[in-house]
Amino acid sequence: MQKMILKKIALLIITSTLILAACNSREQDERQADLRLQKVQALIAENKLNEAKSEIDSIHFLFQRLVSKRKMAVALQDTIILRESYRTESYCNKLLPELESAYNKLSKNFVLQKNEKYEEIGKYVYKSQLGEQNTGRNYLKYEVDENGDLFLTSMYCGSKINHFAVTVETAVMRATTDTSNKNNGVFHAFNVGDNYFEQLTFKNEADNGIGNFIKANKNLTLKVTLTGSRKISYVLNATDKEAISETIVFAQAQKLLKKTANDLRIAQQRIGKIKLLYQE
Repeated sequence: MQKMILKKIALLIITSTLILAACNSREQDERQADLRLQKVQALIAENKLNEAKSEIDSIHFLFQRLVSKRKMAVALQDTIILRESYRTESYCNKLLPELESAYNKLSKNFVLQKNEKYEEIGKYVYKSQLGEQNTGRNYLKYEVDENGDLFLTSMYCGSKINHFAVTVETAVMRATTDTSNKNNGVFHAFNVGDNYFEQLTFKNEADNGIGNFIKANKNLTLKVTLTGSRKISYVLNATDKEAISETIVFAQAQKLLKKTANDLRIAQQRIGKIKLLYQE
């Protein structure tokens, strides 16, 4: 009987010790979590938002069982998001009118071509590169569609070469599409009467920087070489160089305008969501 009692007492002591240790450990964790929460508040006050985010991540990682402390961390995270969103909203509201004005000014030199029957997305073409006034000659054309995608098209008229690559070069530099991949561009060939035509189109980065290369070197002589069953070369004329340069600028302006408008929309959505979450 005595041994049984001693065993029970020993078990009670061990259990009490473990409970006490657990309580002490939890209290210590809560103190540490409070110190980190205070540090987050101080970092937010100093506008060191990235450091504050890192500290919040540490709280979630180190104190996974302290639900109340993690809720406080989430609230501080929302404070950071709200502050960042207000800053983005202010910046975008100031920038958008300037971007819209610049875009509208550039767009006066472009025509939106869109077949409502067959196309959901139209393409902007520089006025001097409209198809009807350029039939029968070899040239490069850039277009940008309503989504901001950029297209380089090599227009060729002559005997069949089935070209698959385009190279543009100065006396010392060059830019070229991928000459090892014949499927890198979209190829079309057709006849109109006795004339044979080829069109090779590259979308966005598939042009391998040719547009920017032309824009940067538009004051130099630029030789264009088409690679197919044989090579055909010609000099890019001044009108085409100007049209391509303006299209690249127009595409960049459109992309920045769309991004800024989207950033504003996201910021306003975040502000509204957080306000709704914490409204009384």
